[in-house]
Amino acid sequence: MVKELNAAEKQQVVYDLTEVLLASTGKLRYYGIARVVAEIGAELKKQGTGVRFAIFSQGHDELFEVFPSLRADGGVDLNVPSGIRQVRVRSHHYTKSVLRDLALAAARPLVMRRNRKIWEAIAPGMTPIDMSGKTLVSCARPKLIVEILCALDRKGVSCDIIPLLHDMIPMHDFEHRLASFPRNFIGDNQLLVSRSKALLANSEFTRQEILDFSEKGILPEAPETFAVPLVHECPEGTEQAEQDAPEQPYILTVGSMLGRKNLDVVFEAMRILKRDGKDVPTLVLAGALRHKTTAYLQSDECSTIRDHVVFRENPNQTDLVNLYKNALALIMPSRMEGWGLPAGEALWFGTPALCSTAAALKEVCGDLGVYFDPDRADQLADHITRLLTDPDFTEQLRTRITAHKPQLRTWTDVAVDLRGVLQKLGY
Repeated sequence: MVKELNAAEKQQVVYDLTEVLLASTGKLRYYGIARVVAEIGAELKKQGTGVRFAIFSQGHDELFEVFPSLRADGGVDLNVPSGIRQVRVRSHHYTKSVLRDLALAAARPLVMRRNRKIWEAIAPGMTPIDMSGKTLVSCARPKLIVEILCALDRKGVSCDIIPLLHDMIPMHDFEHRLASFPRNFIGDNQLLVSRSKALLANSEFTRQEILDFSEKGILPEAPETFAVPLVHECPEGTEQAEQDAPEQPYILTVGSMLGRKNLDVVFEAMRILKRDGKDVPTLVLAGALRHKTTAYLQSDECSTIRDHVVFRENPNQTDLVNLYKNALALIMPSRMEGWGLPAGEALWFGTPALCSTAAALKEVCGDLGVYFDPDRADQLADHITRLLTDPDFTEQLRTRITAHKPQLRTWTDVAVDLRGVLQKLGY
């Protein structure tokens, strides 16, 4: 009888909503991974999967159960507490340091006490989940999953972990403000790969990246790894509009920045158009306001195009959808992506997506995308000019995108695919 109970308990799946908890503080309001976590969680609830839901407390070193509910309109309230600001003390480091570890060991009880106090003030009386013998599925950032794993280790709790990994980008030679970021990213992923029952990847490209880094010895030998591609679907917003879309023709970027996200090539394409006496559309930069970007726009190099650039800082979902729908095109210039949600969301609304030739973006857009070499601003400039001056081309492209909408991926597809993987693994 005991063996039967343990077997049944081991198949209990707990889905991690911690990213939603963090996003509620406002810092990561429309952060891409938080959306992935929330939308998959909502779909698992809609589909009546029997999955339980939890959030992690940095003050208690435990997962607490939350109870999403179905609304009359068919939507889902995740019922995650809002505004609990947790201070995180990293438990796992890539490099060894006796002094650092001693300092953190001394600080941890104080930080945990502070975190518990804030937690209890906002969400008292929540019930912890005993994770012994259960399976935790998490789509959070690796460092957050590692914190949960380390907390379970400290309590002597054993459970299966199945994470979804979003990209391996920091393992490549891109510039980072802090050298510790890529090192700790590698360390977090090394731990996850070594401890996971199986791995999920947000695209076939990311899946292959995981396997390649495993074969090179940078990551440990990978367990069975499944691609669960993300979506094109973009839900309509429920908030009141706060920011208008420009009335004049505009091109749109979402979350782009200088460097690996390659906003540089968009600015250069606009300078080329200006230099050649061609029409220069307005460029809308939607997302977090980056100091590096604003400083660059004030440089002499951008003097000819500065007046063509406008910001829409952290648009809510209603405003973001409006920006997508009314844009001449969405530009996704990144040198590398794990998936590329903005490109897919633009296609969802029938808006052309001008994308770099990054492999993941071709996976997202397929034949519907218009591509350019991320180092060839002239190619991007030509695409923009054609959209502005060739109405037949633009209409045909939009018609083709709209006709293909029934084949675009939805959050339901993602949740169904995830459930299929779990069933294949015996959960």
